[in-house]
Amino acid sequence: MRTTIRGLGALAVAVTVAIALAAGGLVPASAAEPPIDPHGYWTAERLRAAAPELPADPGSPAPAPAHAGERTLGWGSTTTVNNTVGRLFFRTPTGDTSCTATVVNSATKNVVITAAHCVHPGGPGRAYYGNFLFAPGWNNGPSAHGYWSGTAVGASAEWTQSKKWDHDYAFVRLAPSGGQQIANRLGGNAVAAGAGQAQANVQIWGYPVLAPYTGQTAHRCIVSTIPVNSYAPDARAACPFTHGASGGPWLKDVQASGLGLVWAVTSRCESAPGGGGACAGTALFATPLPPAALALRDAVGGA
Repeated sequence: MRTTIRGLGALAVAVTVAIALAAGGLVPASAAEPPIDPHGYWTAERLRAAAPELPADPGSPAPAPAHAGERTLGWGSTTTVNNTVGRLFFRTPTGDTSCTATVVNSATKNVVITAAHCVHPGGPGRAYYGNFLFAPGWNNGPSAHGYWSGTAVGASAEWTQSKKWDHDYAFVRLAPSGGQQIANRLGGNAVAAGAGQAQANVQIWGYPVLAPYTGQTAHRCIVSTIPVNSYAPDARAACPFTHGASGGPWLKDVQASGLGLVWAVTSRCESAPGGGGACAGTALFATPLPPAALALRDAVGGA
């Protein structure tokens, strides 16, 4: 089912909200072995086999020099855990896959943000993906916070009708667990709209899967972002993530709790020599979230 929502509050936007194929359900956070998807689609075998969604090549910007990171895997990223960040599993017409997503704060406390290309292929006449399942704090398997089933998903009309890459963001509504919404349990990052492309001390999170990564642990880059050029809307980050990191949050003003302001999500990567859809492992690209993202968040959350 799809519902078009217009003129939410003072901001008039057109968004499409689709009810995902898997709805409802959840698990207690204390479960040592949290049950998987009460609706029966996801199994441990399907989760292990889910390939990462491939980020898109943004074009051909010049490669960047390697960034000197902290304790590193490859260069520029550290292995750590943030319970508001996790793997978002879903089903596409060609198979099961995953991206990165993170919990955001909202009036309804039940929403994660990810990339639009992780929920919809983009362009008219095409359907949303289904069976969304979020696993916060995934670390070689589910954390004690378990699995959260998606009940609704939405991307902007600019993405679903025109596949505009500067609108590569989306939200997924999650069912509550034991009467508690996910942001009430884990905390939620604020959504910051209209940020500039140049930001200092940005934390970028993701679950990259190609070597030297495995897709089974979260990684973080701490970088300063810059504009791609004087006319493109993208921000560029010298971060080595590859496939699987799509949808990961770009956080600024991060507090001691680990929560911060999500001002963009990973959309594209710098292409490897020869193209072919592979990431070079040198840089990521994202467009700062527009003000319309706030209305979309609220629409998907059911506010």
